[in-house]
Amino acid sequence: MNDNDAIEHLQKSDQYRVIQRLNAPDRYWQGEPNTARIGIVIDTETTGLDTSKDKIIELGFVAFEYDAGSGLIYRILHTYDGFEDPDEPLEDIVKQITGITDEMVAGQHLDDDEIQHWLKKSDLIIAHNAGFDRQMIERRLPMVAQTNWACTFNDIPWQDEDISSLKLDYIAYKLGFFFDGHRAVNDAQATLHLLSKALPCSGKLAMATLLISARVKSQRLFATQAPFDNKDDLKARGYRWLADFSYKDQFGKNKKGVWSISIPATDIDTEHLWLTENIYTGKKALFTFINLTARDRYSLREFQAE
Repeated sequence: MNDNDAIEHLQKSDQYRVIQRLNAPDRYWQGEPNTARIGIVIDTETTGLDTSKDKIIELGFVAFEYDAGSGLIYRILHTYDGFEDPDEPLEDIVKQITGITDEMVAGQHLDDDEIQHWLKKSDLIIAHNAGFDRQMIERRLPMVAQTNWACTFNDIPWQDEDISSLKLDYIAYKLGFFFDGHRAVNDAQATLHLLSKALPCSGKLAMATLLISARVKSQRLFATQAPFDNKDDLKARGYRWLADFSYKDQFGKNKKGVWSISIPATDIDTEHLWLTENIYTGKKALFTFINLTARDRYSLREFQAE
């Protein structure tokens, strides 16, 4: 019995699920796109999770051609993977998670010219948890601040597709493949591969769904000076606490910490009204906001009120 016959036999029994190892292809869709665009899926491995001070130790990306209308993915254009010496010993937990050792990064430097060449060519940069990767990369390569970003973690409604965990390896499993994770280029290839798949419930192409989300204008609201007694209402509505957010109150005093949420443009008026009536009842509505597109979304700028 060959592999294909074995797979067919197991699947017919309805007692097994067969998933395949990802062997990254050179092309996903044949022919030429009607409206060609260049995308980049990018991933970083770092010395920690603090985007303000931790350092990149590995960066990997896959540049690819896609059709802006359909979301179909065509050719793989370029693949890059490189290490960078953080000039400090790696913590044991970092070594365990990433498999990267001090010896692997010693004396290594990212190829800034190669990376920036492809980032400048791209129409869209994609990451799984772009809020982390974008801020890490912007510190290291400030030119990224002027690029468009999307996030496979946030910009695809996975729970609506009966996928309960947002971990990359779990999503891959649910979409029928597995990969060797926790290395930058492997994670980038896996993220691109899931974008080539149809979503399990809606049947929509994952990349097409991502593009729709990336094009939506949104607004990040900051419920400054919200009464403490309303914290449970804000949390229940989806606001999250930004402990490091700093601002001045109406008296010019420095304040720190705020409840915040990002909402699509279609819901802005409704959310402003809800804040006014339910949080600032009987008081002047003191919330602030910034308008967002893919150019600013997931950047540190998203969390800095105008």
